[in-house]
Amino acid sequence: MAHYFKAVRPNGTDFWSGTIDYAAALATGEPIHHPDPRPGSRDATHYLSVATEVTECTGMRWPCRVYVVEPDGETWAPSSDLPHKVACTSVRVVEEVAATLALGPQSGEITALIERCTRITVTDMEKLAAARDAAWDAAWDAAWAAARDAARDAARDAAWDAAWDAARDATWDAAWTRRAGAWTAAGLLVRDLIGQHGLTQGHYDLLTQVWRTAIGPIHPDDAPIAGDPA
Repeated sequence: MAHYFKAVRPNGTDFWSGTIDYAAALATGEPIHHPDPRPGSRDATHYLSVATEVTECTGMRWPCRVYVVEPDGETWAPSSDLPHKVACTSVRVVEEVAATLALGPQSGEITALIERCTRITVTDMEKLAAARDAAWDAAWDAAWAAARDAARDAARDAAWDAAWDAARDATWDAAWTRRAGAWTAAGLLVRDLIGQHGLTQGHYDLLTQVWRTAIGPIHPDDAPIAGDPA
């Protein structure tokens, strides 16, 4: 039996409608049946959406909970643009796993970064502003594109969206702090892919430079870059 992944809200219900309770289904052992299934449909209102990769739970946001599920009825691919998405008429919830799996191998550092974003001070904001240079030029754009492509190739599109949004939402509502937090989260998300998919150490350092220069290291194995606080 194939196993898939489903990311849901912290209360256990789906992100799409907020009405399908995966936590309750795990507790009871009863399968979840879509109320109006239409096998083969491309309309998300007529199927339960699950993912073949834990980092590809489309529509998820952070924080979330993650369940392993197995189909209990018909399955099909609802979209050629989302190769890791599977549509089901019914699923059975097998177990709950660590939510951080949805953010990929760097999940510990990403969640720590998001938590740090919630504690940004005026002094931090001033340091971030001082750390920027001519900054978001073609080199920064290239680093962002390389990281985005690496995330896509490694089946982390949904994780990218969740980490990016969470870092922005957690950071003070000032353009530079929000941007620095989001770009740093994006860099962390693909850090383990350096040397693959066109991603280089230089790309990673560019994405994380402002944050690391102003606030400090973000991963225990990062080599110091110019300006890193001691």
